[in-house]
Amino acid sequence: MSLARKISAVAEMRQAEWIFIGGFLFHFGIMYPGFMCYDAVNQILEAREGVYSDWHPPLMAIIWRFTDSILPGPAGMLFLQLGLVWTGAYLSFQAFFKPYGGKALAPLLGALLFLPPLFGISGAILKDMLMWGALFTAFGMAGQIKNHDEQLPRIAFLLFALTALVLWLAILIRHNAFFATIPILSFAIYRLYPKNGLLGLLRAVVPGAALTLILFVATGEINNRLAARHTYPWVANASFDIAGVIKRLEDKSRQQAIFDQLAGSLNSTGSVEPLLKAYTPMYWREVFRTKPPTLQLPKNSMESQIHGFESLSDLQRQTLHTQWINTILAEPVLWLRHRLAVSKYVLGLVPDNSWSPVIMGKDFPSDLEQAYGSHPQTTKLQEWLEAGMSKYVEYWFFQPWPYFVLTICLFFAAAFRGVTANIEVICLTSSAILHELGLMLAAPSPDFRYSHYMVFCSLLSLLLLARPWLAKAK
Repeated sequence: MSLARKISAVAEMRQAEWIFIGGFLFHFGIMYPGFMCYDAVNQILEAREGVYSDWHPPLMAIIWRFTDSILPGPAGMLFLQLGLVWTGAYLSFQAFFKPYGGKALAPLLGALLFLPPLFGISGAILKDMLMWGALFTAFGMAGQIKNHDEQLPRIAFLLFALTALVLWLAILIRHNAFFATIPILSFAIYRLYPKNGLLGLLRAVVPGAALTLILFVATGEINNRLAARHTYPWVANASFDIAGVIKRLEDKSRQQAIFDQLAGSLNSTGSVEPLLKAYTPMYWREVFRTKPPTLQLPKNSMESQIHGFESLSDLQRQTLHTQWINTILAEPVLWLRHRLAVSKYVLGLVPDNSWSPVIMGKDFPSDLEQAYGSHPQTTKLQEWLEAGMSKYVEYWFFQPWPYFVLTICLFFAAAFRGVTANIEVICLTSSAILHELGLMLAAPSPDFRYSHYMVFCSLLSLLLLARPWLAKAK
């Protein structure tokens, strides 16, 4: 064989690799150096100070401290985030798409990541994006695990350990990744010991959930040790839930009594009436924004670098935590109505209230520029892309709810078809559904980034389910 033919054969063999390498470089180049928002600015300041809080999981700031020493600013974290995403894309292609025809499906999988609902915030430095990359990589890595007839047991166990480690990274970066992790870890266990199709996957759920719970508990202990500032972010959720129940009570005297207890835990006093006017299921902080304030935020807490409720005493926090649990147990229907109202905002069912489905140069908080330093100037291409996508943010394809409906439909389509190849679709859609249900229980605002992972899973699952037809068309 001539040298030219050898080069041509290698190039054809490696076509998929070049697609994913090129896609990553193109994606990174468009989004370089990355975009900042309030969360990102607070985290980079903690990274540079070397003193971490638990308002955001401290591991991301610790990683950022390392990348900032190599590439100052957001660029290092952007490289890591997109590197994980494109690694996940390549591993998923090798595991789930290549057997159906690489030439056609590799470009399709790469193009998926440039769809506006996924692409619009992919350049923002957010724990949600890092979680997305970690979960995607873990899913692709789990797909590399093969039975003992095709793969040495030690290789299979090594891949399983790496999958669990990357999933743990997702939980360390984003606490609510716990829900999305269970199906992927169960899928990895199923791949390690494959038997009986869907029934085998169901059997893997118990050890998968147990191992995920162990990782979650370990995460809490690690974060507690890493954080020098303990901010007690759960106080915001507790206040929001109690306010939602108060709003829906019909008994005025009970409204005031529950409010008095809530206010006492937050160094506040007064009538419940301003709270009733200020409450909205859209955003937890509205209950603290009445003028004069009905519920007091601790001084120098929520409006500065140091977030949280660290100035509350142990007794106040314990009292509030007890009231939170007791209120939910006493009024479960009202609490559920509150959370369903919040869910309408999270899913984009309330018009004109989905937050930031596109995060690029315009969303940088100028009031924090003095603390962070000058924000890099956007390029003409970035400005054009941001302006173009921003025109359509109120359209249905930038709202989470169509993708949630699609995900549920794909789950049942895969489950009832009974094809072994659809196990990965069941895994991915389950991960997305559990993740979104977790948001419905705890989301504090209608940020699009919360649902971004679910949107991604719905589109990838659709592509996975369509593999046989795409292969036939080829």
